[in-house]
Parts: sequence; structure tokens; C-alpha cells
Amino acid sequence: MNQKEYENFTVTIDDGGIVRISLDVPGRPLNVLNRSVMAELEHIVSELEESKFAKIAVIESGKESGFLAGADVNAIAQIDTADQALRIIEEGQLLFQRIAWLTIPTIAVIHGPCLGGGLELALACKYRIARDNSSTNIGLPEIKLGLIPGWGGTQRLPKLVGLTNALSMILQGNHVGARDAVKMGLIDRAIAPEDWEEEVDAFIHRVRSNGYITPPQKRRSLAKRILEGTRFGRKLIFSATQKQIASKSKQYPALEAAVKAIAHGYQRGVDGFACERQEFVKLLPTMTCRNLLNLFFARESARSLKTWSPGQLHAAHEAPIQKVGVVGGGQMGAGIAQLAAVRGFDVVVKEINADACAAGRKRIEELISKLAKRKDWTEEKRRSVIDGIIVTCDEGPLLDADLIVEAIVERLDIKQELFKGLDAQVKAGAILATNTSSLSVDAMAEATTRQGNFGGLHFFNPVHRMELVEVVRGKETSDETIARLVAFVRALGKTPIVTADSPGFLVNRVLFPYLGEAVLMVREGFEIAKVDKELRRFGMPMGPLELLDQVGIDVAHHVASSLSSVLKGVEPVAESLAKMVEQGRLGKKSGAGFYEYSKGKKGKPLPVGSSASSPHNADEFPEDGLTLIQRRLVYPMLAESIRCLEEHVVDQPWAIDLAMVLGTGFAPHRGGPLHVVDQIGAHRVLSNAKRLSAMCGPRFSPPEKLIQMAEAEATFFGQRPTIENEDSTVNQ
Repeated sequence: MNQKEYENFTVTIDDGGIVRISLDVPGRPLNVLNRSVMAELEHIVSELEESKFAKIAVIESGKESGFLAGADVNAIAQIDTADQALRIIEEGQLLFQRIAWLTIPTIAVIHGPCLGGGLELALACKYRIARDNSSTNIGLPEIKLGLIPGWGGTQRLPKLVGLTNALSMILQGNHVGARDAVKMGLIDRAIAPEDWEEEVDAFIHRVRSNGYITPPQKRRSLAKRILEGTRFGRKLIFSATQKQIASKSKQYPALEAAVKAIAHGYQRGVDGFACERQEFVKLLPTMTCRNLLNLFFARESARSLKTWSPGQLHAAHEAPIQKVGVVGGGQMGAGIAQLAAVRGFDVVVKEINADACAAGRKRIEELISKLAKRKDWTEEKRRSVIDGIIVTCDEGPLLDADLIVEAIVERLDIKQELFKGLDAQVKAGAILATNTSSLSVDAMAEATTRQGNFGGLHFFNPVHRMELVEVVRGKETSDETIARLVAFVRALGKTPIVTADSPGFLVNRVLFPYLGEAVLMVREGFEIAKVDKELRRFGMPMGPLELLDQVGIDVAHHVASSLSSVLKGVEPVAESLAKMVEQGRLGKKSGAGFYEYSKGKKGKPLPVGSSASSPHNADEFPEDGLTLIQRRLVYPMLAESIRCLEEHVVDQPWAIDLAMVLGTGFAPHRGGPLHVVDQIGAHRVLSNAKRLSAMCGPRFSPPEKLIQMAEAEATFFGQRPTIENEDSTVNQ
């Protein structure tokens, strides 16, 4: 091969004809497939096709951060036309096919992320090996952007791992680790980190000398192989899959597109790659895809220190948080402690007495053991993480922590007393933070002498599952403290949104009018099950009344009381919730709330005292794509989101939308509450809000900013996408 200097690749060939192709995209923390990378890869493949000396090609990463994070999402978002999209997909498919056609063996050497186009490149190679550690994640996550794999993933993956495994990976967008990838036949070997370099070289030389033969596909059960190996069996699998996705395919058209592309790959005389191209191009301009892309970029912005503390980037590096104290080993405290320990922080949990310590330690150990089982940890690793957490009644181990998070009972006076004591004892420069969901951060900070080093860290329950953390800035919280807290949240693998100290912060403040309206509708005589069903149809993961049962009626009552100063019409909601609390109907945890529960499973709705009234005629409202029930529940969230922007609870519209999607599951395909306002149109939302206000009362009064936007024909996110794009087609 000719020696050539590349911007993104380093290519070497040794005397034995082993070509090592190392990718290291400059200026990027992770490798991505952009136009420059693809052009250089095409040149390298051309040289391999012509070379008389190359005997084997090894594709690897020159970055320790990982193999390949996939295609450049920025480039995908900037595609303007169907012709441009089709050309990019065709070029990528052809390039990867040329790799698959190479007459010499090809090996993808994987560590860290191998996602999207990165996995599609690896699938085009004959062999794949991966480092067996927690950072190795292999998958095709395009479905999470409203797209499908476009460079051969829908065609090659099913043939390699079987139809059932491929459908699961592509439709859910899930990642698998190295060991699971070996089990399903996705990779040939998982190599322990301590043996990495030696074993990679050994594998390469074994393939070079024709000493490695891919094992027969016996990793799947005989029954599964028989089922997937016949036309009738595959028909049954596709039929069952269609039923599973039927309820979501209208909101997420990529689900049906992926199944169609995979199915075409099994049909004789049909070009599955052409179907994959066609479906990808059709999906790109859909509203779902554009909204999910916007959320992707919003998440990237939220995880950047520059977004929240542009002048304090040095703070997180110069004063990193290494030791974390947690006061309170209850459900939230245990969750925070477990997460921090798993992420490598030194953790101390402080409890009030020996019994509380024992209970807290048990909770933490159960959480870690469940994670260890899910992640297939060794007993040594599980024990190591548990042993890294000190649970104590003594204050001594807590005093040299860099950050102390309070997670005790939601009473302001008790929290203030706690922080007053901690302030006098912990080291200078340590940050004190509260995990409160509704109480004033400033009121707690005033009990200390370190208000600049005081803030809120509002985790959502369950901590290990919920991605969002609200980082609450008090009046005196310093930019340096915010930078350190944001860096800490990122290190936990979570997404931070910085909010002002306002009742309910952001998520609870926007969510509660929605929950409260559902309670009022039940009082009016609306059916519990129907209310929940309508909101699931809107795209929420569960209805508002079921969510109240999950949260706890007593917790909701407490939040309602704390929000009375900023929300209208809270009193009757609080009254209804108080009655349920008095009756012992606390939701799922007590076995009864709006629904009955048996062994944790939801049963039938339970009667709630109401003054039945007839639903109003939906024809009174200008069309906005919502039913009457959906409108009454969604519009309060739209209005409160706008008020939070007006009052600078957060300063960016995207932050509100992202927080609501991550914190509440607000229909991701709709992009968030403020995207919904843009899609309906401010003038139409205003008209309907006025009608709802006349019908239901002043709690529906429109925000001043909405009135101004309607007059100016303004939007939150620029020009609204044209709906016509949703029906764009591609002519082959």
C-alpha cells in the first residue's frame, strides 16, 4: 500500500501484511463518521482492494474513549433534501459493502462505544472482538432519534445474531456489553482488559495464519434457530412484533419502518438495502425525527459546563468532587449513595442511630446487588463497591467530604438545623446541597455561613433510573459551585438542568397543574381509566392518576401545599388529596389510591367522591389535534412552562422541554411542552386557553408571554417545520 498522510486515520502495514487502520478524529472526544472520515475510509478501502501486500486489515480506534460513536448527528440534522439524504445513505452502504467484499480478512477491534454507524462498519468486517469492561457498549440506537440504521444495520445484524435478537436491539435501541455480544454471536471474542493488547495481537495473528474459524451459530437455542430459519417461523415473529409496536407506531414511525426493512432482507428477489435506504429517507423529515434530534442536541447542551458556568470551566478541574457525604439512608439517600459509589466516588452515609444505619446499609446493598446481577458483575466487584461505602452514625467520616447531600425528611426546620450543624464542622470549600423537591434552597442556605457553597441537587426517584437532576441555584450560590455540581452530575452519568430557587423548581411546578387538573376532573365525574388512557394516547408513559399513585398521594399532597403561592386553584386539589390520605389511600405503596393494587400490580379504578357533570363539547375549541381530556390536562403544562420562562426559573426554552421529557416522560416524539406550543401555534393555544378559562376558571388564564407571542406570530424555536414533509417519498 502507498504511504499516505490522513487527517483522521493512521495506516500502517508490517512485513507480514497486517494493515492496521487506526481512527482518531481530531478535536472530538469520541470518533464519529463524518464526511471527511468517510472520504478517507473510501480511499483506504480502494488501496486495500488493489494491494498485493495486504493480507489482513484491522480497523481500530486511536482514542482510549472508544471505537466509534456513530454518524455525526449534526451532519444528519443539516440534511436539507431527500436527494441529499439518499446520496449519503447510498454512499455509506456501498462503502461498507466494499469492505464486506474485500478478499482479505477484516477485523474490527472494539472498545468503549461502538454505536450506530460504528457498529454497521464493524458488521461489514468478517470478525469482531471487544474489550470486556463496563465502558464497552455495542448497539444501534438510531430508533431513539426517530430513524433506522441506514448503512446496512437492518440487513447484516439479523443474519449474524438472529431475527429475534436483531429486532430487540434495533426496535429498542439498546446497547449490549462484550459478554452478551459474544453470547448472541455479535462478536467473536470478549477480551479482559488486563490481557487486551496481548490477546488482540494473538487473535490478529491467528486469523492471519488461517488459524481461527468462526464457530457455528449454536449460541441460540435450537427452537429459536428452527423458528427463525423458516419462512413460516419468521412470519410468526414479524406478526407478533407488529402487534407489540402497533400502539406506538403512529407516534414513532421508525418502529414500523425498521420492521419493514428487516423483513425485506429475508425476501427472495428483494433488495433489502434499497428498502432500508427508502425508509431512512422517508423518516428524516418527520416531526418525530426532528423533535428527537432537537432533544439530542438539548441533552448535549445540558451536559456541557459551558452552558451553565461559561466563566468557571476551571473550577470543576481544579476543585473536583471526590468524596461524597449523604445524610439520610432512606430511599433517596440510598439511591444517591449507590450511584455515587458505582461511579467511583468515595461515599459516606450518615444516619441518626444504629437501627437506621442497618436499614440504610441494607437498602444500599440491595440496590448494588440488583445492579450487579443486571450487569453480570463478579462477586469481587460487587463486594468492592459495597465496601467502598461507609454507613455510620458518627459525624467524623463525613467532615472531610467535598460535597454533602442532605436527603432527610421534608421539613424546613429540621433541614435548617442539620445544615447549621454541618456548616460549623465540615471543611472549608465543601459544598452543602439539599435533595428537597419543594422547599426553599435559600431558606436552608441562610442557616449557614457558606451561602456561596450551597445549592440544590434534586434527584428523581428511582435515582438509578431517572436521568434528570435539577441543580438549584440559590440567590448567593456561586458560579464556581454550580460548575462543580454540574460536573458532579455529569460524572454520575446524569443530565443536569440548572434552575432558580422557585417553589417546585421546574419539573414539579410544570407537572403539578397537570396532575391537579386530573384530580379536579375526577371530582367532576370523569372516568379515572379514561383520563389515563387519553394521556397515554397523547404519548405519556402513564396517565396522571396512575402517576399520582406511583408518586404517593401523601407526597403529592405535600407538593400541592408547597406550590400554593405560585399556582392558582391548588386548594380543591389539596383538599381531595388530603381526604385520600385520611382514608389511608396513599397509592401503590398502600395498595389503594385511584386504583387498587395487589402485589404491586395495578387493578381496577376505585370510586372517588365526585359531583358528576357533563363534559363540554369539544367542538367549541379551534382544532389543535387534542381531545377535550387531553386539552384540559396538557394546556396547564404548556402555560406553566411559559411562566417558568417568563420568571427565569430557567432561561432557555430547550431546557424546559428537555427537563419535562427526562423528568416526567413527557411525550418525547412531541419534543416537549414548548415545542407543542410551536406546533399548535401560539394564537391557537391562546384561543383555546381563553375558552378553557371561561369554561373551567382562572387557573387556565393565559400567560402574558403567550399573548405577546400570538400577537407577534412568534415561536420559541424559530420557524415551525412544515407538516407536508411528513409525507415526502423517495423514488428509487
